[in-house]
Amino acid sequence: AGSGLGRLFALEFARRRALLVLWDINTQSNEETAGMVRHIYQEMAEEVAAAAGVAGDGEKDALPHCNLQVYTYTCDVSKRENVYSTAERVRKEVGEVSVLVNNAGVVSGHHLLECPDELIERTMMVNCHAHFWVT
Repeated sequence: AGSGLGRLFALEFARRRALLVLWDINTQSNEETAGMVRHIYQEMAEEVAAAAGVAGDGEKDALPHCNLQVYTYTCDVSKRENVYSTAERVRKEVGEVSVLVNNAGVVSGHHLLECPDELIERTMMVNCHAHFWVT
């Protein structure tokens, strides 16, 4: 969730009032995304408060009340045990996940025959194996 499509997905889900659990290998960029999400939540709360103040007749809030939160976890999805331990922390600290978006991916930028073995292995671990472990 720290950049690219993951960040875009997180921001869109925030606009739809989702409680979010963000994973990324990069703690700093993941926290930046969480800050953006909190900003969206704050703007929505201010809009609801303003709408309630304008109504002034005890009407129900314009948007249903819910506890909007964002949780961040640093996780290397290419490492199976890191995925399993992070998932267990999420279960204990947040609860069960109802929607999972796993869009982690790496691109080597090399032709296959020019790609070092380590990069091929990392690509397979992130772009293939991690999807099974995260799910």
